[in-house]
Amino acid sequence: MATPQAQFIPWLESRLPFCAAWRTHVSEYQTARDQPYLATLPSLILGTLIFLALSGAVLSLFYVAAEGAAFHSIQFIIRSVNFGWLLQSFHTTGTTMLFAAVYLLLFRAILGSSYKGQGDLVWFLELKLFILLLLTGYLGYVLADGATSYWSLHNAALAGARLNSFPGAIADWIFGGPAGPGTLARMVVFHVVLALLLFTVIGALIIAKRAVAVPVTRKPVALHPYYTGQYFAAFVVFALIFAILVFFAPHLGENHLNLAAASPLVVPAVLTPPWYLLPIDAISGILPGTLGGIIAVIAGLAVLYALPWLDRSKPGVSTGLLYKFLVFILALDVIALALAAAAPPSIITGILIKLFIAWYFLHFLVLTPLTSATEAK
Repeated sequence: MATPQAQFIPWLESRLPFCAAWRTHVSEYQTARDQPYLATLPSLILGTLIFLALSGAVLSLFYVAAEGAAFHSIQFIIRSVNFGWLLQSFHTTGTTMLFAAVYLLLFRAILGSSYKGQGDLVWFLELKLFILLLLTGYLGYVLADGATSYWSLHNAALAGARLNSFPGAIADWIFGGPAGPGTLARMVVFHVVLALLLFTVIGALIIAKRAVAVPVTRKPVALHPYYTGQYFAAFVVFALIFAILVFFAPHLGENHLNLAAASPLVVPAVLTPPWYLLPIDAISGILPGTLGGIIAVIAGLAVLYALPWLDRSKPGVSTGLLYKFLVFILALDVIALALAAAAPPSIITGILIKLFIAWYFLHFLVLTPLTSATEAK
C-alpha cells in the first residue's frame, strides 16, 4: 500500500506540475556554453525588484504620505524604528543598484546590436522597463519630501499647470494643482502601480529573451547546475557591492541637500535629482518651457526606439571595432552629462551639458548609421 506521501506527490504534480516545469525550464533546459556573466542581468534586476518591493512594503507601515509629515516620518523610521536606518538604506541603495543594472543592460544591448532581427521586441521591452523605472524612481525621489524633492515636485506641478487642453487636465489630475492637498498620497499610489508594472515587464522580457535565443547545436549544457552556479556567483558579487554601498555610501549619487527638511520659503541652491535621473533631467532642460522639456525627453527616448532602423548592419553580424569604440564613448558621454548636470549651475557647465547632449543625438542619428553601413560592407 502506498504511503500518504507517495500518493500526495502525484496528486500535487497532476494539479500543479512544479517538477515538470523545473525539468522543462531549468534542469533539462539546453543552453550554449560560455555565456557571459552579464547575461544574468535580467535575473539580477528581477531579484532587486523583489527586494525593493519587500523593503518598500515594510517602510510603508511607518511612512506618512502628507506634505510636511513625510520627511519626519522617514526620520522616525531611521531614528526610532528597530533597524529602520538599515531598512531605509536597503531601499535607497537597492534603487541605485537597480538603475545601475538597467543602464548596464541597455549599453550591453547597444554594444552587441542585439536589437536587430528577432531581438527588436526584447529591445523595446528593455526600453519600456527603463522608462517605467525612470517614472518609478522619480516618484520614489519626491516621496522623500526633502529640501530638493519637495521643490522638484512643486516645480513639476507648476509646469503641469502651465499646460493647456488634455495634457493640462491630466497634470492637474495627477498633481492636484501647484499646491493641491494629498499630492504625496497620489504619488504613493502611482509609485506602487508602476512598481507592479515593472514586474510584468521584466517577466515578459525574460520570456522574450528565451524565445529569441539562438538554438544550441554544438555541445549544449543544462541550465542547472551549469548556469545556476554562475547565477549564484553573480548574485554574490552583486550582493557584496550592495552591502558595501549600504554600510559605507548609502547616499551615493544623492543630493545631500535633500537630507534636510523642506521649507516652502527656502529654495535650495542646487535642485539636482539622484544620479540615475540626471541624464534625463539635463535633456529636459535643453529646450525652453514645459512643452520644450517634454519634447526633448521624447526625442531622447525616440532615438533609442529607432535604433533597430538607424543601425544599418545585418542581423546576426557582429559589430566592428569602430562601432564598439563609439559605444564606449557614448557611455562616457552619458556619465559626463550626469556629472555636469550635478555640478552647480554656471556658464561652463551649461555649455558642457549642451555639448554632451549634442554628442548623444549625433551618435544615434549620424555616427551609428554611417559606422554600421561602412562596417557592413
